[in-house]
Amino acid sequence: MQERIRRRRHASFVGRRRELALFRENLDLPPDDERHRFLFHVRGNAGVGKTSLVREWEQLARERGALTAYTDEAVAGVPEAMAAISEQFGRQGRPLKALDRALATYRQRRFEVESAAMTAGSPAGAAGPSGGPPGGVPAGPSAGARAVAAAGLAGLGLVPGVGALAGAADPAQVAEGADRLRAAVAARLRGHEDTELVLSPLRVLTPVLVSEIRRAGADAPWITLFFDTYERTGPYLDVWLRDLITTERYGALPDHVVVTLAGQRRLDLGCWGDHLDAVTDLPLDPFTESEARQLLADKGVVDEPVVRDVLRLSGRLPVLVSTLASNRPAGPGGCWRA
Repeated sequence: MQERIRRRRHASFVGRRRELALFRENLDLPPDDERHRFLFHVRGNAGVGKTSLVREWEQLARERGALTAYTDEAVAGVPEAMAAISEQFGRQGRPLKALDRALATYRQRRFEVESAAMTAGSPAGAAGPSGGPPGGVPAGPSAGARAVAAAGLAGLGLVPGVGALAGAADPAQVAEGADRLRAAVAARLRGHEDTELVLSPLRVLTPVLVSEIRRAGADAPWITLFFDTYERTGPYLDVWLRDLITTERYGALPDHVVVTLAGQRRLDLGCWGDHLDAVTDLPLDPFTESEARQLLADKGVVDEPVVRDVLRLSGRLPVLVSTLASNRPAGPGGCWRA
């Protein structure tokens, strides 16, 4: 079913000929050609058609035999993004087994740390003689314990997007939570490697990802990675992706990797400012009138008064043009359906 939906969308795709040609031609250039681009950034307002274009690029890449992966706001952090890449590579017959094992270990150790955080947040002396609650009565963690546990996870960098939240946290509580959690981690985990995996997961997991990408994509003409809705995922993917793409901190990516970011805003200059020469920036504008009319015609909307209404109401934003066309009135003077 999903494949049929993708084919229908591909068949009905309208416009963006320049952007399609640019991506297609890029896949015709070998990586050592100075004209070849490794990193694209598609940007534009909501409704301008970024996701549709990115999905079309993905389809083009697959038609060229590329190994592809697509992520959006469904990933809540870097390990989740790695898992999404691994899962999609696996569906294309290129499983990243070493990464899957490392991620499974990380999830298990992370669960143990979060359990330890709750214990570490409990007031000293609150346990009964056998280590349980006083009098043997089961009790959940107190609000204070949960707060200290959450602060501890934040203090150790285990909360996605913590950089944006740190200013709103109580520094004393963060420090107290982190200190308690470090002690709990040291007591609970199985030596230095497990502790490193939980406290510095990117440092441990990313080299495994890079190695697996090199192995799985060795005989693929291209490896294309797409990170959509980047206005939402950028806060926790930015630094990781910058280092992954522009440095060898995590190992050397093969040179037939092409990465696409797609979001509403420009890239953060504080993160990407020194690497903008490596970025092909592609701002998307609304459709031209001819493109919007072509999309309407493809959907069977040809009555001129209705066409003019759609052009006026949509501002020629592709998503709105398509939505209004699907909910068009039966004829001139009719009412738009909700």
